[in-house]
Amino acid sequence: MSYIKGIDGLRAAAVLAVLFFHLHPAMLPGGFSGVDIFFVISGYVVSASLLRHADSHFIQFASSFYARRILRIFPALIVCLLVSSLATSLFIPASWLSQANSATALAALFGLGNFALIFFNDGYFSPRTDFNPFTHTWSLGVEEQFYLIFPAIFFLWMKYSRRTALISAAARYLLASLLLISFLYAAYATSKTPDLAFYLLPARFWELAAGAFLLQLHSQDRMMPRSCLGANLHFAAGVLLVAAGFVLSDKKAFPFPWAVLPVCGTVSLISGLMHKTEAKPLVQQLLESSPFVYIGKISYSLYLWHWPVYALLRWTSGLHTMEEYCLAITFSFLLAVCSYHCIENPFRTAKFLADHPSRQIIRAGLSAITAAFILIGAVFFFQPMISLSVTKDRKTWYPYPWPEKKTDARKIFAGRKIFAIGDSHAGAYATMLQKLSDEHGAEIINMSEAGCGIANLIKSKIDKGKRCAEVFDSYLDEIRETSSPGDIVFLASLRMNKICDQWDILKSKQELNISEDENHLNDYNDALLETAEIISIFKNMNLHVVIDAPKPVFSSPVFRCSDWFNRSNPICSAGFSMDRNFLLQYRQPVMNSLAVLSKQFPNLTVWDPFPILCEKGTACSVFDQQNGKPLFFDGDHLSAHGNRVLYPSFESLTRSIWRADH
Repeated sequence: MSYIKGIDGLRAAAVLAVLFFHLHPAMLPGGFSGVDIFFVISGYVVSASLLRHADSHFIQFASSFYARRILRIFPALIVCLLVSSLATSLFIPASWLSQANSATALAALFGLGNFALIFFNDGYFSPRTDFNPFTHTWSLGVEEQFYLIFPAIFFLWMKYSRRTALISAAARYLLASLLLISFLYAAYATSKTPDLAFYLLPARFWELAAGAFLLQLHSQDRMMPRSCLGANLHFAAGVLLVAAGFVLSDKKAFPFPWAVLPVCGTVSLISGLMHKTEAKPLVQQLLESSPFVYIGKISYSLYLWHWPVYALLRWTSGLHTMEEYCLAITFSFLLAVCSYHCIENPFRTAKFLADHPSRQIIRAGLSAITAAFILIGAVFFFQPMISLSVTKDRKTWYPYPWPEKKTDARKIFAGRKIFAIGDSHAGAYATMLQKLSDEHGAEIINMSEAGCGIANLIKSKIDKGKRCAEVFDSYLDEIRETSSPGDIVFLASLRMNKICDQWDILKSKQELNISEDENHLNDYNDALLETAEIISIFKNMNLHVVIDAPKPVFSSPVFRCSDWFNRSNPICSAGFSMDRNFLLQYRQPVMNSLAVLSKQFPNLTVWDPFPILCEKGTACSVFDQQNGKPLFFDGDHLSAHGNRVLYPSFESLTRSIWRADH
């Protein structure tokens, strides 16, 4: 149970695989399975550590273990989270793309980063996780949750497995039974609930347990190579399995079955390392070489720091070229070396800490975690004040319902309601609608649901039994209960396919072509029929229906491209303007549908913000030409300033509708 150099070499292989995969997945398609190697190693090494304290009673046994884990994990983690949170607040604008960042950082302090990512519905391979500097803490969460229950399991095995009573059999087979149950659950959950299977302990327990079970076998002198040939066979099998995992692992079928390859490969390699011989196999020589052992020693710090470095580069300069790859790797290693030598190792080896009782170390650790939670929470709370981004001018950029100053004007719309229904673009009218409420007394009920472009005239969204259908039904129920004849239903959604997302650029010409494709023409027709049905429902309720015509869309997300530190990002290469004639042609199919609806429903009001946001000329710009303020927040959502630019037109429209009622 003494130190095994080759295990550090295995750590090096695992962390390098993860680094290269996260840098550019095509380099090593299954490199993410390096985390599974870490899981097996953790189970093995932690079990060996526990075995050295076999003579302790349980309270001492458990408290000593948790004290060691606190010193091993939290000093480096706390510093990394604090520094990364500060960098995030300085350089990353608040947006949908960064929405989960602060919650993930705070949860990671308590080993709950994986739950935070599940809560925000961010699958490991979804676009948003690449831009969250704390995504990688999910694996620490899995390990820390394993550590909560594992000491009791291992203690039972150590103390009772050699007795003859029934408890002996239970203690002897408990770990193996839990391993099997977890493995079977992983096989079931990977296809049924893939995010839960990927992120949470129940489907990952078997991987850590595999390392622990191997340690139990080794402690009984079992599964040990008895000859050089046996060691070579272990190494050959291990290398083949791990290499196959790095190359073949399919993210759509993980952890089952593809995690089996790296897990079994790691078990085989660790067993091979147990054979002591002067004529070491080539694989063992490589794993025990000084560079590999050193990288293995700093692997925890390297794993901690590489992901925040990568994420911050993706947000700022970009992470696409070989020069940027080299910069990312260099910064990751420099920070890891500093972390290992200045934080991680000193806390692990400090003599003054070793002289303190375990319970004092645990109390101090919990106090440090609590203090870090308060500090990180404060950093994110004050982000609007400390951010280096131009988006810190929140009342210009963010289309929130900013309250206007009280006026003495008569509230001419008092007692009237406006129901704003649609996707996130309905929510992006919040500043304009709030201004209408503050100035004239109209009551605003915002009913926006991201992804549910109700009456979007592009594609039918209200499929029976689907989420958007349920959302729309709940809106209808509320409107029936709370509306009065003459109230306005404002149908507001994205009505042109996006040309860019907050994280990526789409090809505009390709997007234009699909609007002319036969399948998409069918989509337009289905969406038209659906919208007609929706309008009929509201007309039968004696409500006025207002529908917005398509606004301009752009090729770059302006909030990510307006700062000195992100303007060179490749996502900004398309610039801040679009050809006006292109956009007019691009939106024409929806305009045709609106013309059909106007004939079918003579009292339907079509409000067109396009001419206001893009005055006559050759190009449409994301910026107001008069004062340089942004009209849009990203490539298609309005900014708060854009809302204020549109307000006079919408206010006049509302006046004319309700004036006609009298």
